[in-house]
Amino acid sequence: MAIIIKNAEIYMKNDIVGYHAICIGDGKIQAITNDPEQIDSFIRKYENKVDILDGREKLVMPGLVNTHTHSPMTLLRNIGSDLPLENWLFDEIIPREGKLTPKDVYYGSLLGQIEMIRSGTVSFIDMYEPLETIAEAVSKSGLKAVLSVAALHNDWSSGNRITEKCFEHAENLIKRWNGGENGRIRLACEIHSVYLYDHRLLKEVVSFAKEQALGINMHLHETQKEIRDCMEATGMRPVEFFESIGAFDVPVMAAHCVHTEPKDLKILRNHRAAVSVNITSNLKLASGVPPLPELLAAGIRVGLGTDGCASNNNLNLFEEMHLAGILYKGLSGDPTAVSPEQAIGAATFGSEIREGVDADLILIDMAASHLTPVNDIKSVIVYSMQASDVDTVIVAGKILMQNRELKNLDEERIIYEVKHVKL
Repeated sequence: MAIIIKNAEIYMKNDIVGYHAICIGDGKIQAITNDPEQIDSFIRKYENKVDILDGREKLVMPGLVNTHTHSPMTLLRNIGSDLPLENWLFDEIIPREGKLTPKDVYYGSLLGQIEMIRSGTVSFIDMYEPLETIAEAVSKSGLKAVLSVAALHNDWSSGNRITEKCFEHAENLIKRWNGGENGRIRLACEIHSVYLYDHRLLKEVVSFAKEQALGINMHLHETQKEIRDCMEATGMRPVEFFESIGAFDVPVMAAHCVHTEPKDLKILRNHRAAVSVNITSNLKLASGVPPLPELLAAGIRVGLGTDGCASNNNLNLFEEMHLAGILYKGLSGDPTAVSPEQAIGAATFGSEIREGVDADLILIDMAASHLTPVNDIKSVIVYSMQASDVDTVIVAGKILMQNRELKNLDEERIIYEVKHVKL
């Protein structure tokens, strides 16, 4: 597939830059140009089989990246509200998750991916099981995803936690899915948290991640109770414990990091770990407020995440970006606490528009009254823009949504299937 976005107004370098065309072919941005001859040459190369998109009244910007979610938890939306995390998770969520079938998880993940596409997300980091079911859903949707492969599994059917080792199954999943769909699907090892499994088993998972040359996705420092319990069990704070078992020797995406001290941030920075800030989820579960300004000041790479629909209750990164832009101003009394540039940088998490990179981008309908006048595009994106303003989504050079119409997914069928899930 080849695409030309004509009359493109692009968000680049914190400003709007106009070009005659963005030329997309073989999944990548081949050219960003004002040269008519270069455009004609591109069209000839693809034998005139080129989709032409009109960029007038649109803003082309990098696609958003959801750095932490649990996509099938759309199935558990609006369950267990107004509870602290531990009660919510162990009393309301885990018992219901035990009733879910692979078919349920498949359609739940697809529903989540519809929501992400409709709100401008092009890639997400997911943590849920069964991985192969979610991978099939990603194959169908066209999104990019980093999926978390579990080497440990908890069986709660007896009413108590029984942890099973499943390294062989995990290795088979890695062989099947890591790099799948022409690189759209990548895998990382899952360490849910220091509390969900016996901490003495986690070193084996770290060793497995190193053997498989994979990174690790984890929840970290989400609640005060998590930290207290880890201190009692190991004599260390969770981030210190994970450092002690070598977890940070591989790339780590640590979700939450709500309750941190300077020494925690130093460990994360020294090991180049990335942090996913999930503001709405932490607020809703009364877990606390993630220290986004402190993370940024420490030089830690930060992304935004929604967490799952059971604790957010949506997958809308525009809401997270808006919160990132305003919350810390109010808490600190400093209007520069988190700048629009920093909020956008966290929401796009390395996604960019330039020649040679994968064509993962979105088109925003700028004709809406609430986006007019523009004056300052950074402020428009963070303080005014809504998920419903996303008109078109392109991932790896393929159109997943155009004029708000989904190309790969039957939304009506997926909603029907989700409504008939038995919890």
